[in-house]
Amino acid sequence: MGGFFRVNLIRQAAKLTFNSFCAATSLARIKLTRSPSLLILTYHRVLPEGHSARKIEQPGMVISPSSLNQHLTLMRSLGATFISLGEWLEAAERGTNLPRFSVAVTFDDGWQDNYQYAYPILKKHEVPSTIFLVSRRINTGWQFWPEQILDLLINHADKLRDPALAWLAQDITRCGYQTGTALTNEQADAVISRLKSLDDKTIEEHLANTRSAIPELGEKPLERHLLNDDELLEMRASGLVTYGAHTQHHYRLNRLKDADRLQQEIVVCQDDLKDKGLNPVSIFCYPNGDISSKGEELVKTHYSAACTTERGWNQTPAKPYGLRRFNFHDGNGSSVLNFLATMGRPV
Repeated sequence: MGGFFRVNLIRQAAKLTFNSFCAATSLARIKLTRSPSLLILTYHRVLPEGHSARKIEQPGMVISPSSLNQHLTLMRSLGATFISLGEWLEAAERGTNLPRFSVAVTFDDGWQDNYQYAYPILKKHEVPSTIFLVSRRINTGWQFWPEQILDLLINHADKLRDPALAWLAQDITRCGYQTGTALTNEQADAVISRLKSLDDKTIEEHLANTRSAIPELGEKPLERHLLNDDELLEMRASGLVTYGAHTQHHYRLNRLKDADRLQQEIVVCQDDLKDKGLNPVSIFCYPNGDISSKGEELVKTHYSAACTTERGWNQTPAKPYGLRRFNFHDGNGSSVLNFLATMGRPV
């Protein structure tokens, strides 16, 4: 037992040392950089600790409002110039003088909590942001399939032996977990990772068939998870929030074989946002960071830039279709040390 604790202490000390080194690297880069640089901070869900929605959310998807507030406060104290992503890209293309250290804030998917919890913080700090929207999910009670899977694995474990859930039970077993036993968020996340070998439409069809076969699973969620038109228009009217395209249904684009479907998800998505009067910026965001060569061609034809899931800083001249971002959540953003270390780790 004593040996286990000693090994654990050594690991914790090594992790602290490494994080401290990475944080120092990040600070040095912020202070010493001379050519204009852009740092993109990315978030998904912003939920207070203890919020009920956290129970069915992936660990890497959520951050607290207090952490978001801390990030913005820290960046400003370090000399950052907050700028909307679209304005920075336009200035870079024109060759306009850019700030030495720019920070852009983005949110992916269009969660309702972006309005409820993040927007007041953005207003407090007068920080612009861009929200990448899934156009056909706006105004709906939709839950993305990972959240639906989490709900099944955590809250409905007693149903997992039902033949209608055999498609899910096999991946639970392959992950080394016992079917019929409630999983933790981390364990459920491992099952979700395995399910990503399937395309999104197939997973959604499995879920729809399951809810038809087990009626008690077909009840509507009590909370609305995604933004609606009123919230979107209010934030746009503030002048702080702009919107970008994130497909129509959040399908991973490298899994779409049908050319018309690919066109709809990439191109018509932007038209959807225009029809809502949201005046979207010409920036696309790849769901899950996935794209095919045909999809990339469409993006380059119809958009001026695109955001990836690759980590890193953006230098000038920028690579507009390969914008790098740092995604923050509880795991890497709940303390100043972890926040800075994330931006200083080797890419």
